[in-house]
Amino acid sequence: MQGKYEISPPHTAQIPKDNGEFRTVYVNEPMDRVVLGIANDLLFELMPEMLHGSCKSYQKGIGCGRVVTEVSHRMTGGADNGYLGWKADLSKYFDSVPIQFIDEAFDKVEVRHGHSALIDVLRKYYHSDLYFNGENNLCRQYQSLKQGCAVASWLADVLLYDLDEELSEMDGYYVRYSDDMLFIGKDHEKAMEMLQSRLEEKSMKLNPKKVEYLTPEQWFKFLGFSIKGEMVSLSSSRIKTFQREIEARTIRKPDTTLAKAVNAVNRYLYKGTGEFSWATQILPVCNVRKDLDELNKFVMDCLRAVQTGRRKIGGLGYVRDKPDGCIIRGQGRNVKANRAKTGCNIPGYLTIGCMQNAMRTSRAAYNTLVQSL
Repeated sequence: MQGKYEISPPHTAQIPKDNGEFRTVYVNEPMDRVVLGIANDLLFELMPEMLHGSCKSYQKGIGCGRVVTEVSHRMTGGADNGYLGWKADLSKYFDSVPIQFIDEAFDKVEVRHGHSALIDVLRKYYHSDLYFNGENNLCRQYQSLKQGCAVASWLADVLLYDLDEELSEMDGYYVRYSDDMLFIGKDHEKAMEMLQSRLEEKSMKLNPKKVEYLTPEQWFKFLGFSIKGEMVSLSSSRIKTFQREIEARTIRKPDTTLAKAVNAVNRYLYKGTGEFSWATQILPVCNVRKDLDELNKFVMDCLRAVQTGRRKIGGLGYVRDKPDGCIIRGQGRNVKANRAKTGCNIPGYLTIGCMQNAMRTSRAAYNTLVQSL
């Protein structure tokens, strides 16, 4: 690079969030994305000591499902003052980190490896406030971690190392995934006080709407899943997405046939992109068979409705205080009649429970079934 390369001002894009709001992300030019992606990989590889073991985000081989499974295994202790612990979300984390902390992270890299032309490029980019808005006008505003830039993931992980260290040393279990934090254990009140104090020192804060104290009786959402003790199911937003995606391929698809609907559902549930699908994300993690059976009944009722033409079959809902699951079903008026008119099995469709059993046997067994569809 020899100090001559410069990263161009990014373009902004608005990404919808589950709550109906929008998140601003910064999109780089294609060549800049390549450079920033390589830089991000190098930073993770060359500076492992800057990454605390309790921080799990953006790392190869560690997905949300693995973290959620680990959390559920830690949810077996008794409640202290009625609470097991807390989960929290940093308020606008990617937009609120002062530049001094970003500079300090880059300084640590150069202390370890010496002066770097790549760090010069990154530092200059992060000190630039220029960006193009949605109308392609050049604007100026501090962008902090520049969410959407590849290096933002490394920065998000390493900038809170001291905080991660202090929370991990308390009596309890602590984990962080980017801006999502969770603490379970005896010291949860002390941990929350310390967290808020340390964030204030960094000119950051928690999102008060996302701070939740955890009880043994209620399900709570974490990283796209719902957890209650050792049970793991889907979050409310994932349940809504599931219903929407299945309906779009069945009862809301004009002029479809049963065979076409079955193929479309199989592609969504099991085939996906070839490597990732709904099933590969959910079935290794979700262990509440009753909830999976409820999802499967909904899928089959949608397919039966395509066959009969009677499409009022109700939908799926989420309840936090159910003891044995969190998914409920509102049955429409055509469900009973549709089930009576059609067979128990639907040609070409393999149930969610069957596919989970195959996956638990081996990934090869699951892949064999997928290839047969």
